[in-house]
Amino acid sequence: MLLFFSSELLLPEAIKRLVFRSPAIDTIGHFIGFFVLTWLVSSIIKLSLLSTLFTLSFYGALSELGQYYLGFRNAEFTDFYADIAGISLYLLLKYAYLKYKIFTLKRIIKVKIISKAKQG
Repeated sequence: MLLFFSSELLLPEAIKRLVFRSPAIDTIGHFIGFFVLTWLVSSIIKLSLLSTLFTLSFYGALSELGQYYLGFRNAEFTDFYADIAGISLYLLLKYAYLKYKIFTLKRIIKVKIISKAKQG
């Protein structure tokens, strides 16, 4: 959304052509889109991390396959790889967060047990 508004309001025409004609902007869009999609699926549907990975990877592959058969779109492996990278980054961050949360809870419980043992 930031890119859209900045392109419409702030950027000079020469920079707009340079940035938005670049094929990399499409790949970045796939990466960000699938990162956000993974966040939404993970938050709303509450699938396991592995199920989310397989489901959204399959969806990404199907979307690229569908684009292959459309006349006005191009299927590209780089877009599929960007989809997988966006999914993987979110899942990696989520996994690291969950591990940190478990580690922190175990540490808090251990401290409480030790303090109760000292009191009793």
